[in-house]
Parts: sequence; structure tokens; C-alpha cells
Amino acid sequence: MLSNNKKLIAVIGATGQQGGGVVRALQASSQFKVRALTRSADKHRDLADEVTEADLNRPKPSPLHSKGHMVYFSSPRLR
Repeated sequence: MLSNNKKLIAVIGATGQQGGGVVRALQASSQFKVRALTRSADKHRDLADEVTEADLNRPKPSPLHSKGHMVYFSSPRLR
């Protein structure tokens, strides 16, 4: 059961190597509620406390505009 007083952290790219590691570390700490943002939310329902579909190539409507997040984590895309 989640505590209502845990701060919410949204992780962009939560299914990637870096974002996935951040999700696992935050969950292991049990200090935060984690919202995973991914293009394929239906495939990853058990990834975090909340899983939200988000495609940054199609920004509207975007969960990035949702209120309640304390922090967003995003890894830069390197080419």
C-alpha cells in the first residue's frame, strides 16, 4: 500500500537502461511514489507505482503537464 505523503517522481524513458535503473532505485528506497512514463504503458503495468503512456514525439496531451510531480527524471538522447 502506498503512503499518501510520499512525493511523486516521474521518470521519462522508464523502460530504457538508465530510466529503468532510476525506477528500480527509487522503488528500492521506498521513499517516493514513482510514475513511469513510457510509450507502451500497457506492456509495462507492473513497472512502477503508476505507469502512464507518454510519447514525447506527440506532446499533446502530455502527462508532463500533470500536477503533483516533485521531480522529473529524463536522460538525454545521445546520437
